Amino acid sequence: MNFLKKFLGSSPKDDLSMIPSGQLFLKRSLGSPKSASECLYTDAAASVRETSAPHNYQLVIQRAFAEGEEQLKGDDDEEEDDFAEFQDERVFLIDKSLKIHHFNRSGSLIVSWSNRDGDDGERFEFVVDESIKSSEVEHFMKTVYCCEFERKYSKSSAGVTTEQLDEFVFDPESESIEATLSKSIGNTPTKNLLSVTSEDEGEDSIYEDAEEVTGAAATSPIPSRISQPATPKKDDLAKKEVEQVKEPTGEEIVQVAAELRLYDPTTESFSLQDTDGTVTVLDLGKWEYWLSIKSKSGISLGTLISPKLNPVFNYEVVSFIFNYETGDDEVFSWLLRFEAPQELLEFQTGYMRAAWEAANKSKWQKAEASEKQYVLDAFNTNEEDQDMADYPEEEEEEEEEEQEKSSRAVNLRTGLRKEGFSDSEDEEEDEVKKNYFKGSQNKNLTIAFKNDRSYVTRGNRIGVFKTTDDDDLEFATAIENLSIGDKKQFSPTKMMLHTEDRSLVMQGDKKDTLYRMDLEYGKIVDEWKVKEDLPVVDFGPSKKFNQMTGEQTFLGISDKGLFKVDPRVNGDKLVESEYKTYATKNGFSSFGTTEDGFIAVASDKGDLRLYDRLGIRAKSLIPAIGDSIKFVETSADGKWLLATCQTYLILIDLTIKSGANAGSLGFKKSFGKDNVPKARTLKISPEHVASIKQLTGTPLNFSKAHFNTGINAKEQTIVSSSGPYAITWSLRKILRGDTEPYMIKRYSSNVVADNFKFGTDKNVIVALDDDVGIVNKKAFRKADRQTLAYVPREGFF
Repeated sequence: MNFLKKFLGSSPKDDLSMIPSGQLFLKRSLGSPKSASECLYTDAAASVRETSAPHNYQLVIQRAFAEGEEQLKGDDDEEEDDFAEFQDERVFLIDKSLKIHHFNRSGSLIVSWSNRDGDDGERFEFVVDESIKSSEVEHFMKTVYCCEFERKYSKSSAGVTTEQLDEFVFDPESESIEATLSKSIGNTPTKNLLSVTSEDEGEDSIYEDAEEVTGAAATSPIPSRISQPATPKKDDLAKKEVEQVKEPTGEEIVQVAAELRLYDPTTESFSLQDTDGTVTVLDLGKWEYWLSIKSKSGISLGTLISPKLNPVFNYEVVSFIFNYETGDDEVFSWLLRFEAPQELLEFQTGYMRAAWEAANKSKWQKAEASEKQYVLDAFNTNEEDQDMADYPEEEEEEEEEEQEKSSRAVNLRTGLRKEGFSDSEDEEEDEVKKNYFKGSQNKNLTIAFKNDRSYVTRGNRIGVFKTTDDDDLEFATAIENLSIGDKKQFSPTKMMLHTEDRSLVMQGDKKDTLYRMDLEYGKIVDEWKVKEDLPVVDFGPSKKFNQMTGEQTFLGISDKGLFKVDPRVNGDKLVESEYKTYATKNGFSSFGTTEDGFIAVASDKGDLRLYDRLGIRAKSLIPAIGDSIKFVETSADGKWLLATCQTYLILIDLTIKSGANAGSLGFKKSFGKDNVPKARTLKISPEHVASIKQLTGTPLNFSKAHFNTGINAKEQTIVSSSGPYAITWSLRKILRGDTEPYMIKRYSSNVVADNFKFGTDKNVIVALDDDVGIVNKKAFRKADRQTLAYVPREGFF
């Protein structure tokens, strides 16, 4: 039997790091009578796995099988051979003697290690698939070095520095020299493959000391300490910035002294760079503003103020945290610590003035005092809210139930759970499914309220998926070859379920026209001209749950108007008597309705209008924080408004807190000039944003955020996505003032859209570029380096 498995124990453990795709080769020694190189696995994944023995870890190479491929094994009573020809998993105890290292050969990244059971000079090579980023390989190797450290010293690697890990960085060139000269070259560290920022280790950190963790803390699991691609050393970064940044000239808005700290992903803390820094905000003219940071030690940073800085103002630690992007697209998180809260407030006022003016192309001085305070408060870290009592602690699921759910079939490539097809499934249905997933990519997702169906557009096709009683997702059918009558093919760009979920209202390239599909027939049966040359920016139900009723009318917006659509009228379907239009273009972008039919309309300018009914002036105008709003949604009772911007969400309490209208909603009564609502920006922390940019190469760009919803259901959770990450926020944690009230799950491809199954916040339906599935909320994890970097291994449907 496998000796390693017997010695280390076979209890299942989580993978600490993974390279999800590659090929495994055995490189034999020159004197071997067999071929010099043999491909063992044409498709495999490499992972670092924890064992049941403390401080011992395994390198596991797992073969991937294509759909229908049989695993060839011997008889059950045969002794298992670690290197049998058809073995589908190979396990190696991670130890310094394994000589694990990585290198680049002709553009291919390779991880190599010795075959301790083979001839001298024999080794394994894992050739990393070209789709894998080099940063993921660096992360994998750092994990290996931490494991070697723990095995040698029998203690946790928590807090270990890169210099301590240098001992385990194997250099094959040094070994070759040693063999040739037959003498020791000592323990001189080889070329440092993983740079680090951690300096002044004895100095107190406002987040965490960089020194080695001992005692009880030393038992912390290794996943929380494994680093993503580390940041450069302070001197290197400072020199780089001095060479690249030329500060423009402009009018000084604010200048404050601050301590400079740079986020070190190795220790997950902000390490001190300089105690004597100067932070300046400059007005360059033409609505451009510059953030400048300089220190006496030579650090020089400078950047235009924009949303991609992802600013966070934290009065608890008197700090400003932001992302800084270099010329070669590297992103770092900096923390500026101020001497006193008053200095932070002075800087925040100057910074937000610049950000607001850049976004609104208007002078800050023209804004009302209450509006200025609204903008400043929105970007502060959240404080505990009195409404928190309305949101009890989330109930814990029974362990047996959770184990049952986790055992269900999961798509290896995407991580989505779905019901497998039975042996008796009709082959014709299987062919329909395969045809649906050919060509194009998934685009839109809409979820039925009455029949547990979900609809996903893919070019000129619509996939229909059904949720089972066990909360799994099945492919039901596909509506193929959408067309308008016998005319050209039709590819929906937006869609809405209508009339008891029996119809789909869709929009295509013609923005002034909508189309109705009868879902029973699977054909487009109506073409509705809303109004000649009036582009429909967005459309949706007049009341939040109208799709569950037979109501024929619905709402739409143009860039400067709000109107009702009635398909039953002759000619244009816009109802002129209920058309609220403005003389100037307000840039309307999205709207949402409540259960009672209150309407919230958002704009590209970032402001929001609240209406209690159609056809009249807005009861309330909520000012812009600074950025465009892409999407908006309201809670069923109208208390909460959720707006989606590119790099953050905005959660607004629409209850009037004081004055004659206290207790009323902003839909029914005006907030008034001196009584603006409470807004909270829901942001991913700057250090996590930096990691996302480094790992994916793309900035944040949130898809439409949704509350969980249902008849008489309380909104408790929010879901959105960006790139390959699906993200949930707990409303209770937001109101409690948690600094990171979100959980994240990464997929192998981009999340096109996600939303909750109707009536619950426990399950999220996720549409990826080329897959659709359902995931339990418990599968989301707290954001850390491993959660952000881990990519589900490639597999097959």
